Amino acid sequence: MKKIKAGLIILALYLAFLLLLSPAALWLKLVSLPASVQLGPVSGTLWQGRVQAVSVQGLTLSDLKWQLNPWSLFTGKLSLSLEAGQQRQVALPSLKGELALGLSSVSVSQLQARVPVSLLQPMLQLPLPVGLDGAMLVKIPQLDWSADGCQQLQGLVSWLDARVQPPTGWVNLGTLDAQLSCADNQLQLVTLPSPPLHLDVTALVSPVGRYRLNGFVKPDSSMPQDVHQAMQFVGKPDAQGRFPVQLGSR
Repeated sequence: MKKIKAGLIILALYLAFLLLLSPAALWLKLVSLPASVQLGPVSGTLWQGRVQAVSVQGLTLSDLKWQLNPWSLFTGKLSLSLEAGQQRQVALPSLKGELALGLSSVSVSQLQARVPVSLLQPMLQLPLPVGLDGAMLVKIPQLDWSADGCQQLQGLVSWLDARVQPPTGWVNLGTLDAQLSCADNQLQLVTLPSPPLHLDVTALVSPVGRYRLNGFVKPDSSMPQDVHQAMQFVGKPDAQGRFPVQLGSR
């Protein structure tokens, strides 16, 4: 009986070993990806592999690498270390963090991602025809997402070297920060108002990807006159001199 059990254990380990060393490209062919997600050439194994490029809604991450933690399979989850792009190349998107996949849940930890704002602008429905520059830095120590949506989230989003370009030229905004959390199973972003823009907004992203943003902006008197003139296209100020900001997905 002991020999049978030992043989079964050895067989199970052997099969697991073959599974981990099987070509990653073979498994990815079995996955049904959304139309907005496109993959470049895939190399390596399920244990350790690489995708030359991943494109999501036109935003491309180059050289996506993963390293599987094989012991996580015994917990019923697939745990991966991910890395993409080069963090020193600030003009290109980059990503690094830990990902755990369950049957109906996703967990992210120690995530740091950086994306040039110019690449995000086509995804936004801005009320004014202005240019955007700088880099969006996202730091997420912990995110738990289930079939119902956001369950737990701690994070910070920073717009570094933020600049906007009205018709007369670029305007520096410094650094804009926002905190990330969960609210009613939605991802919530709340800005931390600071000069010179004093942006005070709350954004919510639903489990299906729809977003809405509401709040106010009150530019400092030190900002260029063009910025204050552009506020008339945003809306009428309230009693405190704040202009309403409202955005949403279609």
